[in-house]
Amino acid sequence: MQQFTTYQTQQRGLSVTVFGVPTTFSADGEELGFDLKVMRDLDLLIARAVEAAKPNVQVLELQYLPLAPAPDPVSLELRRALRLRRMSGAQVAQQLGVTPPVVSRWLSPDYHAHGMETLRRMAEVLEMDVEVRLVPKRSA
Repeated sequence: MQQFTTYQTQQRGLSVTVFGVPTTFSADGEELGFDLKVMRDLDLLIARAVEAAKPNVQVLELQYLPLAPAPDPVSLELRRALRLRRMSGAQVAQQLGVTPPVVSRWLSPDYHAHGMETLRRMAEVLEMDVEVRLVPKRSA
């Protein structure tokens, strides 16, 4: 069940409070935490606010705003395929003749530049096919 909470932290001597942060709670009301995108949004929001804060300000109160780009769906699909095949990034790197950091970059949710040849080679190692579909955009 998703609800909203308040997030508090200390940054560079400032007390920062962020209101309206989406979080997940269990059915019995226990806070389970934030998802990866919310954590990335919080990091960006707080960093920007701290940078822009006036010198004498000691307390910042912010409203949560989604800021970070959504995780790359291709990277997420590659991660899912590796888990499904029970392979590590290092194993894939070895079979492709690239270094593990290269595969790690392809699997990063922040990486948005996968080429078709890379996907084809990854699929070959994973004994899978590549399927590309165009679907209508979801309304925001």
